[in-house]
Amino acid sequence: MEVGARERRWLAATAEAVLAGLLAVALFASGSFVPVLGLVLSLFCPLPFVAVGLRHGRTTLLLALAFATLMLIVPLSARQGLIFLLEFGAPAVVLEAGLRRGARSEALVIGVAAVLAVSGLAVLVLASGHFDRPMAAIEEHLDGVLETTEALTASLGISEAPGTDDAPTRRLRAVLLQAFPGLLFAGYLLTAAGYVLTVQALVRQWPSQMGSVQPTAFRWELPEVLVWGFIGSGALFLTGLPWLKATGLNGLIALLGLYFLQGLSIATFLFRRFQLPRSLAALSVLVLVVQPFFTLLVAGLGLFDVWFAFRRWSVPRPPRQT
Repeated sequence: MEVGARERRWLAATAEAVLAGLLAVALFASGSFVPVLGLVLSLFCPLPFVAVGLRHGRTTLLLALAFATLMLIVPLSARQGLIFLLEFGAPAVVLEAGLRRGARSEALVIGVAAVLAVSGLAVLVLASGHFDRPMAAIEEHLDGVLETTEALTASLGISEAPGTDDAPTRRLRAVLLQAFPGLLFAGYLLTAAGYVLTVQALVRQWPSQMGSVQPTAFRWELPEVLVWGFIGSGALFLTGLPWLKATGLNGLIALLGLYFLQGLSIATFLFRRFQLPRSLAALSVLVLVVQPFFTLLVAGLGLFDVWFAFRRWSVPRPPRQT
């Protein structure tokens, strides 16, 4: 009787691993076949692996990952399979392990973002073939992004014809190349935060289906000592020395990404605390997307939380004992 139940569980886990692999490959392929929306959908490739890992354990997660990788290697190439493993497999393993251990949201997001950043750089080098010159891979990637942007703005009539190698374009390229590590990490911070928020929402919605993981709310609270890193990065940037300035710039960008998430966490808490309408929250998200000034304002809210502790102010105090 017990052996039969164990076999059924094993068969169910194997079937779900296959389904998770198929879904992940479909999401991965959508990035190549569906314009714009497919690129967004492809970002969710790690989530089927995380879900099946939370339900049945890491062995099932690795089985699903191996199946999906094999599906890409056979019709395409070993390089494509390796890119898939680096870009989506490694973050899925780290995310599942952190959720299972009950890691804090900040530590989990930063850990997944670090894995995504290292994997992203490795994918750039692997795709370009410049194994002995990683900076050449980054330069090629930036040139491709700039060419695409120029072509888009030219088609909209915002700028002149693409391909003009003028002084502003060269300056923009130099700045982007200098700030590339910080921008890469900040972008992956947002991606990792999206992963954690999505999985936590799934756990809260179906707690009995996600193994022993406890449903928790996303809470972001950085240590106070980190503000000295922000101050130090600003000081390095102001030195004007090339390498110190580049280090300070990347530190500022990375820390602004961290404090932006803290500001979002505070804003979300205040919206719930004062029971503001959801339509206002949706409008706020739209403003953040189209207006960079408000993005900096939210990051500033997270930074100044070190001194003002906004979430403590809004908590109602207990009545005095008489």
